[in-house]
Amino acid sequence: MKKSSKFILPFSLVLLLVIAGIFYMKSIVSHADTIPSESIKSQLETMYSGKVSDLLLNDDIYGATLTREGSIYTVRVDGETGKVLSMVLKEPSTELASKQKKEAETADKDKKEKDESSGVKDKEDPKPPVKEEPKPQPETPKPNPVQPKPDPKPSPKPPQQNNQNQHNNQNNQNHQHENKPAQQNTVIISEQRAVQIALGQLNGEVDDVDFVKTSEGGYYLVEIEIDVDDGPDEATYQIHAISGKIMSVTWDD
Repeated sequence: MKKSSKFILPFSLVLLLVIAGIFYMKSIVSHADTIPSESIKSQLETMYSGKVSDLLLNDDIYGATLTREGSIYTVRVDGETGKVLSMVLKEPSTELASKQKKEAETADKDKKEKDESSGVKDKEDPKPPVKEEPKPQPETPKPNPVQPKPDPKPSPKPPQQNNQNQHNNQNNQNHQHENKPAQQNTVIISEQRAVQIALGQLNGEVDDVDFVKTSEGGYYLVEIEIDVDDGPDEATYQIHAISGKIMSVTWDD
């Protein structure tokens, strides 16, 4: 019985060493296929002319913080291909925040002016009701003087009825204005403005611009190509069509 225990203990130790070796080999192969962090950092800083920090690898995906012109972005990069998966604005710079606020105020001002002009036009279009005057009826011929009879006179239409009709028409018009649905916010920035916002983030050549309509006003997709020897060479900026805010950035080879 003691001899059997002596054989079981070394066998268990060898089995544990074999399992640990398998996991170690898998780890070496996995890291061999991953681009070094220094290369990823250099690539991001060259592409965006910014400073990369907090670069960490998790399941072959690099996560990093990029600081560019005072703004802070969160970046995700494929560790095997070096492709930028996403770039989201986390904290805008004072200048960028002021610019976005000014654009939003301009959009609100344009909307108010459009609403006011539409309201004035609606008030001027309806014509006041025309008051109809009662038509005089022909007089009845006078009877013989021997037997005088009073001449029947036409009873004029009571003016209260005309006033009542005018009052009803005015109430109907006011009711129509009250039931008119509020005009939705449809003031959007121009396609040229969206392109300017994208080029302000990445200096390159605009390849395509698309507009996608949504219940919140829609957004532009601006594709920009850059001339690089290695790594992604095309970025797509998603820009809110009303506020001009950069919603996301995706990269493609």
